[in-house]
Formats: sequence, structure tokens, C-alpha cells
Amino acid sequence: MDVSAAHKKVWTILDLINWGTSYLTDKGFDEARLNIELLTSHVLHLPRIQLYTNFDRPLNDDELALFKDLFKRRLMHEPIQYIIGATEFMGFPYLVNSHVLIPRPETEILVEHVVKRIQQKSKSGEGVRMLDIGTGSGCIAVSIAKMLPHVEIVAIDISRDALAMAQENAARNGVEQRVEFSLLDVSSIDENTFLKKFNVIVSNPPYISTAEYDRLPEEVKNYEPSIALIAETDGLKYYRFIAHQGGCVLDHNGFIAVEHGYDQSARVNEILSNEGYGSITQIKDYAGHDRCLIAERE
Repeated sequence: MDVSAAHKKVWTILDLINWGTSYLTDKGFDEARLNIELLTSHVLHLPRIQLYTNFDRPLNDDELALFKDLFKRRLMHEPIQYIIGATEFMGFPYLVNSHVLIPRPETEILVEHVVKRIQQKSKSGEGVRMLDIGTGSGCIAVSIAKMLPHVEIVAIDISRDALAMAQENAARNGVEQRVEFSLLDVSSIDENTFLKKFNVIVSNPPYISTAEYDRLPEEVKNYEPSIALIAETDGLKYYRFIAHQGGCVLDHNGFIAVEHGYDQSARVNEILSNEGYGSITQIKDYAGHDRCLIAERE
């Protein structure tokens, strides 16, 4: 079945799902059925579960034409999240576009451990101030605001477009009054930048080296914002800023939590140790790689 011939017959939801899944699978796409379900849900404005309770519903010409346009974008390896403009993170809804990275499961691990560590200080997060460096879509700051309603959160980024998306996501999740967003470069932070110090600094910074960037999958390299991926030369530039500049605004009993590349744990550990951080905890991702670090200010 040729893509261009898709409009020549009456297509039901189930026809489209089965055909699209087979087509993407043949082209080597992972999670082919999920991709087609998400596209179909988006086109028809239906939750995924309702696709199967309405499996025999035919698509009209306009719906089929829209599906065809979106399907062609997916065949060009544009991420499904950008095509439909949305994703989920920690079970919460987020808008995404090409100005922000697509939130990933590894970052959920970071959020889970930060929340647990904050709860050790205060069950509700009351009296805790957190700085999110390089907030992007806002997924870290907004999710923690949802999960710990009493944490006071400041989220910074150097991209106006990213901050606009983060603010939309804060509003979408009902925490727009509880997260302060600021256009700020971590390298410019000093002891006078904020009125009060923070108990927690969290960041998923750019950590891809220049050499590694060229080897990234097509979906990442061609579509996700390079400014949120590349950290020049060795990929460690922002960890140095976070450790040093972050230390200027971190309370003496506070901690820093960062995500890093699968092979960067030892080097990030060294950077933090050299800046006087201790009690460093390494956290593995779902593949068993060291992926996050939590370090306390000593």
C-alpha cells in the first residue's frame, strides 16, 4: 500500500493503525504502533483508549489528509512529540516544540531522587528553595512544583523561546504562580544574583561534546535544539559552571543534583569534588549506566 494511495478507499481507525504500524515497522521505526496511535489520536482529538472503542469509525477526507501530512513528517524522522506538539513527563502533560528538548525517562529518574531528597528535609517541601538551571520545557521545575507544593522554585534558561514554553507548561499544570522563570546564563551567577540562597540546585544541562554531536541519531541531531545539547569540546563546560557559580548561591546544607552522559560520571564527580562537594551519590538509569549525581555542600 503506497502512502499516496491512502485516500483512495474508506479507512477506518483500525485499518489506519494496522497499515501504519506495518509501514513504519518495515521502515525500521521503533514503537511503530505507538507512533501511529499518537498520530491518529491527535488527528481525531480522541484519547488513545478510544481509538479501539471506535475502531470501525471511518476517517473523513480532511482527517485523512491531515494524517497523511503528519505521517510524512514522521517518515522524515521528525520526533513524534514535535509533530503532535505534546508529551508526558512524570505523568503530567507538557507542550513541546523545536525550541526545547523532548523530556526523557532518564530525567524522570533525576526528578524522583530530588523529590525523595527534599522530602528527607521537609515532607511537604516547606521552607525549601530550589534553582533549576537550564529549565528548557520546564519539565523538572513544573513536575517538582506539582509533587511538592510548598517548594519555592526559580527556573532559569538562556533561551527566551524555551522560557516561553516552560511558562506555558507551568500554566498547563496549574503551577504558574509557584515557579519564577528568569532569562539568565548560569555563567553570570554570583553571590548577588538572588536575594536568598537555595537549598537545592538541579540541572539537566547540555553535555554532548562536539565530536559526539555528529554521531547522534537523526531524530535528535536534525530536530532538537543544539543549544540544549552541545557543551563544546569535552561536554563538561556546564558542570564546571554549576559547581562553581552554583556554589555561590547554594546554602551550606544544600545539595546539587545533575543528569550527565552515560560515560561522564567519574569526570563530573571530580568537578564537584574539586569544588568542595561531598557525600556524592551516583544514580543509574534504566540501562544500568551511571546517569545522575547528587552532591552535598560541605
